[in-house]
Amino acid sequence: MADVVELIEQDHRAVEQLFGQFAASKDATIAAQICDELTKHTRAEESAVYPVFRDRLSNGKDLIGEAETEHEQARQLIGRVRNTTDPNHLASLMVELQDAIQHHVREEETEILPQARTEMSGSELGELGEQFEAAKQEEARSR
Repeated sequence: MADVVELIEQDHRAVEQLFGQFAASKDATIAAQICDELTKHTRAEESAVYPVFRDRLSNGKDLIGEAETEHEQARQLIGRVRNTTDPNHLASLMVELQDAIQHHVREEETEILPQARTEMSGSELGELGEQFEAAKQEEARSR
């Protein structure tokens, strides 16, 4: 099983691909799939990963506080995406969401995840990966 860093990065790449598909098609079902994937990912991070990172990483409180603020901004955009029926408005909201997600991913992958790799053991990251996957599955079941 991949560790939590690899799993988070895999999710990031999958959502980037979906954003590319949406940009090419403007298909509302792909927009909904992006929202579902982001919701599942962020909730699993917040329940299984972020509490551990907050406690274990040397500046975890600051890093995770900022990441959670970015998650909240994404949640608000996702709500707006889910509530629009206008194709042009949907397209502009998806650009806004993509920009917000790209910013978050860049920070997570250049600051938080490398620090987790340095400051936590491989077995801890592996165990956290299992908890992250379990939280994502639980989130998917609860929808």
